[in-house]
Amino acid sequence: MKVLHRETMKEVATAIIAEDENILRAELKSALAMLWPELQIVGEAADGISAAKLLQECKPDFAFLDVRMPGLSGVEVARLATHKAHIIFLTAYNEYAVDAFDQGAVDYLLKPLDMARLALAVQRMKDKRQQAAADLSGMRSEKKAGPLRWIQASHGNQLRFIDINEVLAFRADAKYTKVETAKFAAHIRTTIKDLMLQLEPEQFWQISR
Repeated sequence: MKVLHRETMKEVATAIIAEDENILRAELKSALAMLWPELQIVGEAADGISAAKLLQECKPDFAFLDVRMPGLSGVEVARLATHKAHIIFLTAYNEYAVDAFDQGAVDYLLKPLDMARLALAVQRMKDKRQQAAADLSGMRSEKKAGPLRWIQASHGNQLRFIDINEVLAFRADAKYTKVETAKFAAHIRTTIKDLMLQLEPEQFWQISR
């Protein structure tokens, strides 16, 4: 889909949002309107099949895809899409972050949304806009996912990828989890309870206070 700004007659960027949580979808749309007013949201979907149809029909420049949706997952939508848009994945977990970046996804946003991280994603989107979208057909399916190998964490204003073998301990920190290594500490937007489900049971033990 091509959209021209009425005043400048310049082509503007377009995007779709595929997220099965209505509130989060509305929050993302509102936040994008503040961070990038010129970005046109040309379609919304609450399931993977509708998202795949939107990609084909609207042909947006960007697609925000929830990793876990009814019908088709966001990963499956990205892998199967014939129209290659720049992909930004949305999820409550981070087990596919490294693979997503390796394959060429623009960004990977954890739920609940963080405005600072979204602002960084928007800047990356603008930087990628004139480039050809990556082919994500080689991404692994989440059905084959094993224990976490990498941790995507915030260290100051930086996004860090931490090898799971470098982690000394995880500590609960309200709704976050503190990741401690020998060199630094970082935070992830995942609770200890949810994180334990993604870790190798023989590698980490939960210790009560």
